[in-house]
Amino acid sequence: MADTPASTTFEEAERQIDCAVCGSALQRPMWNVRDTLLGSPEQYRIVRCPECGTLRMSPRPPFNERRRAFSDLYPLFDWALGRKRAQAEQRIARFAPQIAELNRRQRPGKLLDVGCGDGYFLLGMQRRGWEASGIELHENVAAYARDELGLDVRGGAEHEVDWGGKYDCIVLMGVIEDVDDPNACLLRCAEHLNDGGLLMVQTHNIDCWEARYFGPCWFNIEAPRHVWHFSPETLKKLLQNNGFNQADLLHYGAAFVTERSIENKRGKVFPSSAIDRVLRKAVVAPAAKIAPILGQGIMIESYSRKSGGRQERP
Repeated sequence: MADTPASTTFEEAERQIDCAVCGSALQRPMWNVRDTLLGSPEQYRIVRCPECGTLRMSPRPPFNERRRAFSDLYPLFDWALGRKRAQAEQRIARFAPQIAELNRRQRPGKLLDVGCGDGYFLLGMQRRGWEASGIELHENVAAYARDELGLDVRGGAEHEVDWGGKYDCIVLMGVIEDVDDPNACLLRCAEHLNDGGLLMVQTHNIDCWEARYFGPCWFNIEAPRHVWHFSPETLKKLLQNNGFNQADLLHYGAAFVTERSIENKRGKVFPSSAIDRVLRKAVVAPAAKIAPILGQGIMIESYSRKSGGRQERP
């Protein structure tokens, strides 16, 4: 199939986006996908950049339409909105690897978590001596972090909110794939990061074995919230384009993602039989631990510092 700019109408052309990594307008159709997480019937098209391999949603729904997909029903808001209960220590423990990595790499100072959710990562960092603040898209979730946890969290999208001054560390966990313009987001990070400061970007790995196997059924496709799908190579290039030198890239696994992907592919709950339970114990759980060791984590986490200037994309 020929690689062509995909817009066929004026409305689609308005929403057409070039590749964030290499700037190419060319795209190769990959999949039509739905919001399997929340169950909406709309279909979204995922395309691949033939120049660098980055995947993206195109045409992309307007931001305010995608914003509605981060509704009260979004599972990551379960604790803030009262659907699940847990002790603060349990919620903080979910971020133990990231808290340890950041404190190993950077002395406590001022930290900004963009897309901070219910705030328990911030609370964990605050307990380690950081002056921690955050930005959260969902206003009620931001209010929970402020009112229940006593944190400095501003409600709104990253491009709508005043980031304040400069920080010693900026964290983007599960954010770079959601924004309209990853380059603008990273340039803003560079603007608000102190010299010698640390940027952490965590996102899913579209180039891992699991993503290749499940394709449009992979849980982390998560349309329409996820616009962009990066590999380790394209994430590194994106960071370089915006003035960051990647010092390290870590891989993580998550059996939950594999299980939900199996459900999407089968169209039924997993596990749903004795064989499934054996598969879960003997294959799915070990794979979540082994794949990151082999550089095939479903999640990747980049640690970068400013290199002194934005590079022009080829």
